[in-house]
Amino acid sequence: MKILTETDFLSSKWSGGTSTQLFISPEGASLAERNFDWRISSAVVEIEVSDFSPFEGYERILIPLKGQLKMEHQTPNGVIHQNVNEFQLARFSGSWPTKGTGKLTDFNVIFRPNYHPKVHVIDFPEETLSTLGETMGVVFLQEGSCRIKDQLFHAPVLLVNDQHEALEIRYSAYSRIISVEMDLVG
Repeated sequence: MKILTETDFLSSKWSGGTSTQLFISPEGASLAERNFDWRISSAVVEIEVSDFSPFEGYERILIPLKGQLKMEHQTPNGVIHQNVNEFQLARFSGSWPTKGTGKLTDFNVIFRPNYHPKVHVIDFPEETLSTLGETMGVVFLQEGSCRIKDQLFHAPVLLVNDQHEALEIRYSAYSRIISVEMDLVG
């Protein structure tokens, strides 16, 4: 189990705001070289209209954490429009030229098509004990705090279950997580 906090995240500026890489697999892979299997990141978009970076050969899942997003995808079969509200999930091809409208903070999963991620946004209105399963996956503590064994962590924290171990996590009341289970299909 890897427990990553803000000091472990890699932030960089881009023309429309800031992008923060939370995790990339395999470790040591490079976003620029496009040699990764999957990547989890968060971006702050500070301009009203932006063009998405192309990710040929990858799929994308995007969740607005703060704000709304309107997307226009140029697909081989024509234009597709998507309106995505806070904590809604949008899935689309990284190969499609995509224009976004809206200032927001988002959560991104970019992955090769041989992965089939299961992504869930879960709110904990009261203190909750949960078990992270034995599958390869991550949990992003977006809001609140959690206790693992005797250690207390405050958001933002990314838990990476790279050892495929079952682990009990106690979430405080009013916590929110984004759970990403990375299933390899082929």
